[in-house]
Amino acid sequence: MERHGKRLVLQPDGQVTIEPFHVPQPGPDQILVRIALTQVSAGSEINAVRRRRQATPAERARFAPTGLGYTAIGRVAAVGQEIRDYAVGDYVLCSGNHGTHWLVTPDKALAYDTVPQEYNIEKLPEGIPETTAAFCVLGDVALHGVRLGQIQIGESVAIHGLGVIGLLAVQLCRLSGAYPVIGLDLVEERLALARRLGASHTIDVRAQEPAPAIHALTLLPWRWRGALPGLEPGSGAEAQLHCTSFIGNYPELIKAAADRGRIILVGATAGSVAIESQELFRREITIRGSYQTGMAEPHPYWPWSRARNRHVILDLIRRGELQVEPLISHVVPYTDAPELYDLMMAGGAGWLSVFFRWE
Repeated sequence: MERHGKRLVLQPDGQVTIEPFHVPQPGPDQILVRIALTQVSAGSEINAVRRRRQATPAERARFAPTGLGYTAIGRVAAVGQEIRDYAVGDYVLCSGNHGTHWLVTPDKALAYDTVPQEYNIEKLPEGIPETTAAFCVLGDVALHGVRLGQIQIGESVAIHGLGVIGLLAVQLCRLSGAYPVIGLDLVEERLALARRLGASHTIDVRAQEPAPAIHALTLLPWRWRGALPGLEPGSGAEAQLHCTSFIGNYPELIKAAADRGRIILVGATAGSVAIESQELFRREITIRGSYQTGMAEPHPYWPWSRARNRHVILDLIRRGELQVEPLISHVVPYTDAPELYDLMMAGGAGWLSVFFRWE
C-alpha cells in the first residue's frame, strides 16, 4: 500500500498549495479510499478561498491551513476488520478532500453529533465514468432545491446563476414541466448553454434589469381579484432558484416574484443584505433555504434522502434526460489545481465544472 500521498491545502492567505502527507492505516471501523478524481464545488470551496483572500491581516492570523474538497471518486484500498459492507476494489463515492487518499468512518454518518456528509461513502455501479458519477452530488443539491420549489406543470421558474448547480436546475425544472424556464447570468457562454439545455428564455443581467424582464416574460391573461396595484396581470416568477453565492440580488428576486411566489436559496451564501419586508408581507412571498439538514436517512413524510436523490440523478443521466457532459470544462492533473483556483476566483468566464485527477 502507498505510504505517502498528496493533497490540496487552503492556506490562511487564500492560496491553494499541494502538500505531501502520510497515508494512514484504517482503524477497525474505517475504510481507506484511493481517490482517482475529485470535483470542485464552485460554491462552498470558492467561498472559502474568497473569504481568506479578502480577509484583513488580523483575520488571516486566526485562520489555520485546511483541506479543500467536496466530491471524490475512487476505489477502496483497505478496510478495517469490522467493515462488512465494503471490500478492497469497490468503486465508491465519498465526500473526501482533494487528495490521493481519504479515510472514512462510515458509522459516524449516523451519529447525532456529526455532519453526515463528512463520513459519507457509497458504492457506485461499475461502468459509470468517474466524471459522470461525480455529478450525482451536485445534482442532489440542485434536485433538492427544485423539490423545495414545489414546481407544478406550467408554472414559471427563474434560475439565478448558471453555474453547474444552476444549469442542472434548468434541466430539472424543464423535466418538472415548468414554463417558462428563465435563466439569468452575466456570462454569455453560460446563457447560451442554458438555452441549449432547455431554458426557454435567458436574461443577461448586464444588459437588462432582472425583475422587469422576468415580469415581461411571465404575463398571464388575468389578474387576481383584489391583487395589489403595481403588478401587471399575473406577472412574476412563481418559483425562483437562487443558484449563486452572490447575495446582493436578493431584493431583485423579491421584486421579480409573483404574488405568493416561492424563492429557494440553493447556492452557498454568507453575509447579509437589506431587503424590503413589506414586499414579503403584503405579497406573501416565501424565502426558503435549501441545505438538506437531517437528510441522511429517508422519513415517511420526506422520502427524498440524499442517497435517493443521488440515485435519481444517476438514473436521469443514464436515461439521457439530464446532460452533464456539456458542463465539464476542465479535467486536469492535480498539479494544475493552484492555477485553476486563480481562474475560478477571477469570475465566471472560461470554466464550469472542474475536476482534478489523482493518478
